[in-house]
Amino acid sequence: MMATIDQLSQEAQQTALENFIAFYTAHYHADGMDVLSQLDQSGHVADINQYLLDNRSLTAEDVKNGLLTQRRGNLIGLIQALNISFNANGIPDTPWETWLQNIVADLPQGL
Repeated sequence: MMATIDQLSQEAQQTALENFIAFYTAHYHADGMDVLSQLDQSGHVADINQYLLDNRSLTAEDVKNGLLTQRRGNLIGLIQALNISFNANGIPDTPWETWLQNIVADLPQGL
């Protein structure tokens, strides 16, 4: 049975958020998250990115923990906006990297 992020148990939601943070921060540092910005209508990406910018001197573990405590609502809101489903353990129905490849492949090219 698939569930949205807000329907998960606390433990599964924590797993989902930690996995998303790993995905997000890897792409934030490598190539930005412009695709997510286009899908986010509520400013969650801007808030998350501001936290990352303000705390760029922290270790990866401290950044993760800070995002989980200080930007948890933004992370949940962004995941909801992305319309991702999870299994009962908090694992997305489509792996994050595959999801991103699919979204990028569907974007109009050459505008």
